[in-house]
This record gives sequence, structure tokens and C-alpha cells, in this order.
Amino acid sequence: MFTGRIHGVTSLLSVGIAVGLAAGVMFSEATALGAAYLVLGAGSMVAIVYAYCAKCPCKAHCGHIIPGIIATRIHRTPGPYTSAEYSVLGITLALIIGLPQIWLWQHTGLFVAFWVLTGIGLVQIRAFVCRACHNGYCPLNQGFRKSIG
Repeated sequence: MFTGRIHGVTSLLSVGIAVGLAAGVMFSEATALGAAYLVLGAGSMVAIVYAYCAKCPCKAHCGHIIPGIIATRIHRTPGPYTSAEYSVLGITLALIIGLPQIWLWQHTGLFVAFWVLTGIGLVQIRAFVCRACHNGYCPLNQGFRKSIG
């Protein structure tokens, strides 16, 4: 397994554990709140895979593995991302990461753990997964500036 895949899997696990912590805090507040967050998170992941991953020309060898496998089953033509696709990505990530902050803030240790785990995942994605990918349409990829300019 090459480095990009190791970091792809561990970054998703890291962020997944952070989301699990957030869901736990929200469940402790109200069962419906925790359930709503998990449903919203699952829907957001589906939206990200459809809007972003399915257009990636590298989805067949994605470092994140599972989103890549799912994206290969969605037949979208690789190409530049639209502002709507960037919006879907931004809004869904903001919901997954931003929504639980109100409840996490009340539990300092879990708030810190959430951000440490999320930070580790994001650093791994940027430093290893994106560098191993050749999606010239992605702004996180080193080849992006070359492909647009």
C-alpha cells in the first residue's frame, strides 16, 4: 500500500472518529440532535462523493479508497469543477465540521480532541493524499495552477 493510501485511510479514520465524538456529545444533549447530525453527515458525504469525487479523473486509484470506489460507480465526466460543485463541497464540510461546535465547546476535552483529530486528517489529506493524486482540476493539487494557466 503506497503512502497516499495509508494517509488516505488514516485521514478518513481520524475525521470519522472526530465526527463520532461530536455525534456522541450531540446524542448526550438530545437523541434527535445526534441522529440528525449523523443523517446530515451521511447525506453530506454522499453529496461530496457525487459533486467532487465522481468528477475526479483519478478516482480509480483514490488514496481514500472507499470514496474512490463509490465514485467509480457514478458516471460523471472528469473536468473542471463548477462553482456549484465547490459550493456543495464547502457547505457540506462546514456542516460536518462547524455544526457540532456549539455543543463541543461545552466539553473542552472533546472540543480539543475533535480539532486535533480533524487537523491531523486535514494535514494528511493536503500533505500526502493530494500530492499523490494527479487531479489537475483540484485546487489542492500541485498541478492545478499548471492546468488552468
